[in-house]
Amino acid sequence: MANFKTQIQDVIGSFDDDVAINQFLTDGAKELINMMPPKLKQKCSKVTNLYIGNTNTTMDLDSAGEILHVTRENANSGYYIGCREVNPIHADSANDSSSLYYVTATDPIYWIESNSSGNPTLFVKPTPDANQPAKIVHIAYPSITGSDDSSIANFPDELEYLVVLYASIKITERQLIEEEDVELYTPIIGTLKQDYMQGLQNSGLVQKQPQGVK
Repeated sequence: MANFKTQIQDVIGSFDDDVAINQFLTDGAKELINMMPPKLKQKCSKVTNLYIGNTNTTMDLDSAGEILHVTRENANSGYYIGCREVNPIHADSANDSSSLYYVTATDPIYWIESNSSGNPTLFVKPTPDANQPAKIVHIAYPSITGSDDSSIANFPDELEYLVVLYASIKITERQLIEEEDVELYTPIIGTLKQDYMQGLQNSGLVQKQPQGVK
């Protein structure tokens, strides 16, 4: 299969700004992921381990996408069970054995708040360690290089053409601004947007409009 840059040029003609192509492809993939239902988002996920191959007890969420679920091992050589998400206001009470919010290895929790440096961070309690680690399953937004890539890892294959259409729209809109040729670019943009919307509807990412409604 041709790389994404070639696919874009097949749609809109010659365009050689690789930086712009890469950015628009990456933006398009992110937009589509955010629109996906939960089952499709699972195809865009990755696992970040706490205390498996590292000594991390928290996860920096600065570059991560939506958290899908969190699990923690329930005992030494035990098995992974789901962590409940709680409001950060109750997080410290998880350490108090007399509190209703006290947690154990068989009833773990997680929460999200800023750490001491101000970065959004995911915490798990009881704190993961080498004997009882944790796993965070979350969305991983891809970074796409159009001139090299012809597929997107951790992304539904059937939706990759929509990423190409998204990038093609953004490139053509930029060409319209730069060249101010309304008669040339406006119809192209209209057609591309129509194809993109049709693709979103066919894939179930947006609802189809009832007949007669525009």
